[in-house]
Amino acid sequence: MFANLVASTQEPQPFSPRQIAAFFFKPVLDEEGDIAGYHACKACGKRRKHATGNGYTNLVTHVRTSHPRLESEIRDATAAATGTLVPWVSQNTNLTPVSVGTLVSNMEDVTKAVERSIGKEIPDEFGLMLDGWSHGAEHFLAVYACYDGPNGPCHPLLSVAPIMEEPDDQLSADGHLLAIERFLPYFGITIEECKFLVGDNCSVNKRLADIMGVLLVGCASHRLNLAVRDYLAPHEPALEEVQQLMRKLRTLKQAAKRRYRGLYFGDMLSNSFC
Repeated sequence: MFANLVASTQEPQPFSPRQIAAFFFKPVLDEEGDIAGYHACKACGKRRKHATGNGYTNLVTHVRTSHPRLESEIRDATAAATGTLVPWVSQNTNLTPVSVGTLVSNMEDVTKAVERSIGKEIPDEFGLMLDGWSHGAEHFLAVYACYDGPNGPCHPLLSVAPIMEEPDDQLSADGHLLAIERFLPYFGITIEECKFLVGDNCSVNKRLADIMGVLLVGCASHRLNLAVRDYLAPHEPALEEVQQLMRKLRTLKQAAKRRYRGLYFGDMLSNSFC
């Protein structure tokens, strides 16, 4: 039975769904130049619905159905784009060739050396600065250490990795805490030594600070946003007229006219700064 299970195990795909979608599709824009919620296949022109933040199943299914030679096409395009770079690197380097195993081993040694160096600098009490963002169906978390060094404040990057590394991982505060606890021992530190968190004023960060029993230094941009709104409130009628004008000027035709006349207003819509 074990042999059957092993035999039926699928081989890893050479290209991720994100890479396939980025290679074969481009977003469809509306008259105002915004993404319309559809992506067009560069090979055949067919449109498929795709919303930002969702997975790529719909796009990849089309590619595998209509373009079965996708792997060879991506490889050929990659080779054409980088084919002249490899000989140039070989001609301008004095390093002797190394095997894959040696290269991976050296990379691991460098990583461990950097971890030891950072771990020696981090004091017994420090803070952690968090910054999370989503791309496609994955959510990444960047973690920085915050402490005072001999020459001033220090913020070394400790980790940039997806939160969900195991099937039972979650994007909750408990999942974030588990992700942080996994890599801190590599630097010779523990979560108990963290005295404060720095991050957005979101519910996950607030809950995480409560679980750890530390203070959360929240982002002040929201308070600045509220202050700007109060300051601009008396000028709301004039601002609305500007908004209507800018919406009309964002179309492709009007944008071409502005470029021809040497005019540029940038993105002056209210959601760009409020």
